[in-house]
Amino acid sequence: MKKIVVALSLPFILSGVTACSTSGNKTQKLENGYVSKASGSFKLQPFKETTLDNGLKVIFVRDNTLPRVSLTLLVKTGTMQEPASQAGLNALTAYLLEQGTQSKDASTIADDFGQMGSNLDISPGADVTTIYSDSLTSSSETLLNLVADVAMNPAFKDGEIARMRSQVLAGLKKKIDNPSSFTDDKMDEFLYGEHPYARDTNGTPEAVKSITKQDIIKHYLTFYRPNNATLAVVGQYGDDFEKKVQEIFGKWTKRTIPATTVAEAPAIDKLQVRVITKKGLQQTQIRLAQVGIARPDADFLSLRLGNEILGGGFASRLNQHVRDDLGLTYSIYSGFDARKDKGSFDISTFTKNETAGKTFEETLKVVGDYLAKGADDREINAGKSQLVGQFPRAIETADRLAYNLLVLDFYGISFDYLTDYNKNVDNLSTKKVNEAIRRHIDPTKFKVIIYGNESIIPQFQKYNPEVIKM
Repeated sequence: MKKIVVALSLPFILSGVTACSTSGNKTQKLENGYVSKASGSFKLQPFKETTLDNGLKVIFVRDNTLPRVSLTLLVKTGTMQEPASQAGLNALTAYLLEQGTQSKDASTIADDFGQMGSNLDISPGADVTTIYSDSLTSSSETLLNLVADVAMNPAFKDGEIARMRSQVLAGLKKKIDNPSSFTDDKMDEFLYGEHPYARDTNGTPEAVKSITKQDIIKHYLTFYRPNNATLAVVGQYGDDFEKKVQEIFGKWTKRTIPATTVAEAPAIDKLQVRVITKKGLQQTQIRLAQVGIARPDADFLSLRLGNEILGGGFASRLNQHVRDDLGLTYSIYSGFDARKDKGSFDISTFTKNETAGKTFEETLKVVGDYLAKGADDREINAGKSQLVGQFPRAIETADRLAYNLLVLDFYGISFDYLTDYNKNVDNLSTKKVNEAIRRHIDPTKFKVIIYGNESIIPQFQKYNPEVIKM
């Protein structure tokens, strides 16, 4: 399910290479380019990884193809680190970072980024928050000072808190009018119960209204710490700039990061259907979900391949049958949203109100048939080609490579995942993929959200649905 902002939705695509993870101030050299083929595999752009005394891990990727520099700071905090009663606390804290520092107000910060022809992108998510900006190399020191100031010295002024709170509340209110986003949110709530993944990244109106300045400051001081973050520095720069990065971010004060504990997602023992109706809706949104896997799960790659066949690609079974053969929808897809904790496995589609029941039933049939009979060798081989073919895009630029390194580091996954990707995809057997799919998907235990007008209710009576009228 999609959130307003999901900082880590990117490239878990990654691929196979021959070598290149580095650590401890070492850099491995590569002869040419970002990605180069070698014996059917790939090599990565060189990079260097170091950890400052305050615990900040820094990944340097030099890229001389363009006169630019980018900085991406990944902070390991999201909705997972905020209590339910303060839903939206992390997002509000993150958005306020660029609304004023100890020495600059919001308009000055915006002007400074604007003069570089740049802006600041802050993305709070469920597991992490990212801060990104770039500039021409000629402005790299200005960029460095600005990003560091924003991350390390926020002011959290009363006026800015009130203004940002109003913006967040307006965004939450507006989101209700988008049937697709609304259904995604309701699916998260239904699936996860008290678990933080149930919540919108931006929180709830009630919680956002109750968050105080002291809550924001406490959250920032607790989780926005160098020993809870990783910085990626990418672009055309020299040794002096690397030293300056370490000097400036080395002033950031570390603290002990408290452990996070969260509630378990509710168990699902049967097909549970919830129908939500609203007058005037012209289409019905359909979501099926169950709890899937955490990103480090050993079946991750098998499930990526298995899902490619079920609903991940244009030639998938769901797309071929529900969309192409029956003409019930313009779009249907499935996917594993692998996260720090167990993310969801989702199927998402929409249709006319008159065909809501049929679309749902045909979707279930496809899943049931897939689980019963499994994928065949032809589908597995086609899926492998798709995954391998997508890989170069995931690391073809220095920025993308850096982001993948940040993501892997966050999940505690070896950078060998990149170097061995092609080999590991090629080693997946039809039997292994089918076993993984059957281990992690149960077609009899979905939670389902149906959102349309009142005319759809009779189409779902046989599932004994919970009906909510808005």
